Amino acid sequence: RAVIGEALPGLPDDTPLYPDLDALTDALTHGAPLPEQTILHLPPTTNDPVEATHHLTTHTLHTLQHWLTTPHYTHSHLTILTTHATTPTPDLAHAAIWGLTRSAQTEHPDRITLLDTDTHPIPHLPHTTTLTTHPQLAWHNNTLTTPHLTPTQPTGASTQPTDTSTQPAGFDPDGTVLITGGTGTLGALLARHLVTHHHVKHLHLTSRRGPHAPGATQLHHDLTTHGATVTITATDTTNPHTLKTLLTTLTHQTPHPLTAIIHTAGTLNDALLHHQTPHHLTHTLTPKADTAYHLHHLTTQLQTPLTHFILYSSAAGHLGNTGQANYAAANTFLDALATHRHTHHQPATSLAWGLWHTTSDMTQHLDEDAIARLGRSGLVPMSEEEGLALFD
Repeated sequence: RAVIGEALPGLPDDTPLYPDLDALTDALTHGAPLPEQTILHLPPTTNDPVEATHHLTTHTLHTLQHWLTTPHYTHSHLTILTTHATTPTPDLAHAAIWGLTRSAQTEHPDRITLLDTDTHPIPHLPHTTTLTTHPQLAWHNNTLTTPHLTPTQPTGASTQPTDTSTQPAGFDPDGTVLITGGTGTLGALLARHLVTHHHVKHLHLTSRRGPHAPGATQLHHDLTTHGATVTITATDTTNPHTLKTLLTTLTHQTPHPLTAIIHTAGTLNDALLHHQTPHHLTHTLTPKADTAYHLHHLTTQLQTPLTHFILYSSAAGHLGNTGQANYAAANTFLDALATHRHTHHQPATSLAWGLWHTTSDMTQHLDEDAIARLGRSGLVPMSEEEGLALFD
């Protein structure tokens, strides 16, 4: 074996350690033997989770691209070792690595393994055969596990919980609901649903263009016609200073303070792994992951008494969609953030959406052939009615 990055306690003292993959490649060109197993050991996050996520995903992207395009490694296997990526106390940056790498695994089967741990050193690092035959593994509580699909309700079954203890809490009729991406296709659809079905009376919708976004005027008219008080603003939610000003105002406004946040904002910038750049990562992480963390951190700082903190995530993070390594990373960050909030007794729900039948700014590039191809893979588009019922 050889280790790239952080030293890994528990391995034999003579295990080669390289600062990065470039150093290993240089050693191989000078006659060093090719390791049977190479482990990329990523350091735990010790600084701001947003900054760490951008740095670590960029570093991992570069390593994966190098590994998959360098002839030395054509018949070799890479294990990416993360810490607390999939535990109840998640490292948010490491969680994003799982989304990114799942897409890499989809595009390059049998070349890469993800291994998550909750302890160092690992008492019994899995045997090479285990690492090369299971794409995703976790060593938690001294037990090695691998994920499996479990049955869910068949199509057409009721989407309502049968256990009354799991019924979601209703929205505070006197509180304000903030929707990021509120003038986008799904945000606007949700805003109408909240007013007509959940009797929400006070909405604040943000987006990049705000009241100048296409359809914003009609949306405002439709919502106010149903008796709601609606404010639409052009707010850069990726800027924590701008966002803090907005949240402070909403938190302390009377008589309708902020009580719920629904984060629907996001964007795509698809490309196969070989063609992804740090710009692809920034383009998708910033509006989705950065904003989500700022919303979490700032409302915690302001001690905002939220009843709902709902994140529009995507199944891409779990499935590792081809060409969406950056998008998958952003969404597994959201899922981990919801877990983090639960661990700290804060409300959170992360919804890993599939494809909506309604065309949005994010999916307008998909033609009929692309949608048919997704359908053959089992990802059937949801109607508006089904999606909103699942939201409920």
